[in-house]
Amino acid sequence: MADLPRPPQEPDPQECCQRGCDPCILDYYDRAMERWETRVRALGHDPAEVLAAHRGMTPGG
Repeated sequence: MADLPRPPQEPDPQECCQRGCDPCILDYYDRAMERWETRVRALGHDPAEVLAAHRGMTPGG
């Protein structure tokens, strides 16, 4: 799966300053994940499987 883009780095929840920023760092991550999933699907792969493989686990587990 070397031809696939790496998923975005998930921010630590502690990185959110809790001041109601719009967008929040977590919003940026969610949008980045959506773009990544769209790209992975366009390349013919299942984002859940790719993410699980990247994290060294099986989907749903």
